[in-house]
Amino acid sequence: MRPIRFIFTAALASALALAPCLAAASPVDLRSIRVTNEAAFGRVGGAEVKLTLDPDLQRAATRILTNSSAHEGAIVASDVRTGRILAWVTRGDRDYVVAPFAPSASLFKIVTASALLEGGRVNPSTRECYEGGEHAIVPAVLERRGSACSSLGEALGSSINLVFARLAKKHLSPPSIRRKAAELGFSGEVPIDVNVAPSELTIPDDPFGMARASAGFWNGRLSPLGALFAMQTIANDGERVRLAILDHGDPPLRASAGRAMSVGVAASMTRMLELTTRRGTAAKAFKRPDGTPALPSISVAAKTGTLIGGKPTRMYSWFAGFAPSTKPEIAITVMLGNDIRWTTKANIVGRQVLEAYFGIAPAKAVAVAASPAKRKR
Repeated sequence: MRPIRFIFTAALASALALAPCLAAASPVDLRSIRVTNEAAFGRVGGAEVKLTLDPDLQRAATRILTNSSAHEGAIVASDVRTGRILAWVTRGDRDYVVAPFAPSASLFKIVTASALLEGGRVNPSTRECYEGGEHAIVPAVLERRGSACSSLGEALGSSINLVFARLAKKHLSPPSIRRKAAELGFSGEVPIDVNVAPSELTIPDDPFGMARASAGFWNGRLSPLGALFAMQTIANDGERVRLAILDHGDPPLRASAGRAMSVGVAASMTRMLELTTRRGTAAKAFKRPDGTPALPSISVAAKTGTLIGGKPTRMYSWFAGFAPSTKPEIAITVMLGNDIRWTTKANIVGRQVLEAYFGIAPAKAVAVAASPAKRKR
């Protein structure tokens, strides 16, 4: 992408100094962003301010989200190294980038996997056997050790619910899950230079409820910004790098907000998340019709999530990831609120945004027919 040139004026300096104070009364709402050839501007606290967005990526993401035909949706992307927001696009009746609107679904497996690895009693090769649990988790299924077995790494890439529920019940506690969720942005506010709504999380204290929530079954509502922060944290070797949307005119500086996981755990998470686009739940979306990679020579670490429910009934679709996974540049999250019969899912939208960022010609229609969602992913 073309690098952004930073423009700074006395008037903008005054607006930027005032904006955070004015914004404190309510979360930022950037449904309307003005994009020029050189920069992007939005209203924060009543004043128009220059934003950190990349104009080319912002325009591309806006077009892609519009073409998704989702009732509600959001795309948000950041520069992994600095935390600078590169794209902020929303579709619907509110700013869904910061709204804790959709259930986190299987994205929550990111939290559970990190907590399991951090505990030291589980590693990516740890195998767990199970039976059932594809659509729901009930006590009898949770306790039954079946003939189907998977490693933790493969279970994350393929989003196998019972592996996470069973391992969480064996090795985790509600406080450890809540703590990890807060560190990764799945609970509370994320560190950013504007006021944002906190994501909501409920982890029951009873073992069955905790296990079910650990697999991503209706344990709260997540903002796309929160999911972005989680992926950016993993991409930064476990360091919580503050996000920034306000352009102060100087080159963006990397600001740490502490650490969410060790470098080793972050490396293990990255390797497991790579399986999602290689042979897991997003593999088909990241291949061209002839079977070749849609992003040649660029590895993508990611997680998908799908869950049906709400009023009106929606098929919530998530994609969160970063690329290249070997030397991360961009982190991205996509959330779509579709009808039960969908036109485009979040993993396809995510691939399209990454194609735009890396300047890769879009892959032609991937062989993923519009159909009712059959599995929670």
